[in-house]
Amino acid sequence: MKASVIIPTYRDWPRLQMCLDALADQTLPADQFEVLVANNNRTPEVPDDLRLPPNATVIWAEKPGSYAARNVAMRNAVGEVFFFTDSDCIPDLEWVRLGVERLAALPEADRIAGCVELFPAGPGWAAAEIYDRLVWLKQTEYAKSGWGTTANMIVRRSLFDAVGPFDDTLFSGGDREWNLRANAKGSKVHYDAQVIIKHPARGTFAELALKRRRLTGGRHKRQAKSFKRFLPPILLLVPSPVSIFKMLGQPGLPMSTRLDLVKIDYRLRLVAFKEFVRLRYSSFRGERR
Repeated sequence: MKASVIIPTYRDWPRLQMCLDALADQTLPADQFEVLVANNNRTPEVPDDLRLPPNATVIWAEKPGSYAARNVAMRNAVGEVFFFTDSDCIPDLEWVRLGVERLAALPEADRIAGCVELFPAGPGWAAAEIYDRLVWLKQTEYAKSGWGTTANMIVRRSLFDAVGPFDDTLFSGGDREWNLRANAKGSKVHYDAQVIIKHPARGTFAELALKRRRLTGGRHKRQAKSFKRFLPPILLLVPSPVSIFKMLGQPGLPMSTRLDLVKIDYRLRLVAFKEFVRLRYSSFRGERR
């Protein structure tokens, strides 16, 4: 079964190169899968020193947004199975081979949510990296809720034919939105811990804040027709007891690190509050961040 690996990228050439290098070393022969890089930059140019594997192609996806870029790549793909990951991810060398084999062995499932392993930038874990590991990219939990993040998701092409493409108006949350549409069609998702993508943990507060703003924008758009749009964002200014107990209760960490996690969590609540205010009472629209 021919596979298509789809990678959206936005001004992320150095990390994309590491992703491509890992795909060039896959145990599955290169003639059995293709790699489609959806260049979502404002212009189609790519760096002269970008090293593409022989089975890789760069496609310009002009409309902003990773989901719009993925849709463009899918329209150009030839595979029966789509492998989704991101340009900052490093696929395990068995990723494509195992993904093809595991999906073929699961006739009752047409989606696999693969394992996403976070790793730190250095020998130890910074507080921001620990927070990222604790809060986001929890693929096992996502799969239990019927979806998987596109950092590591494998889908039969036939399911996209039935469900339709990603919502290309979203800058965040489009993977969950699409998976829930697939669930409504009777599709089932399977979590596989052996189909592995490695993802760098966000190591600074600025990186965490960027993600929180992006997630806030996606939530704002999803709530546009819901009663939740009337809930005052001022509630975000109240510390979350659940988060506080979660951070303080982390085993094996010094108390100073646990307190740092609590501070990071509350600062990110302030980031979300400011972003909600901007979206609701200023521009009323999400934007790429």
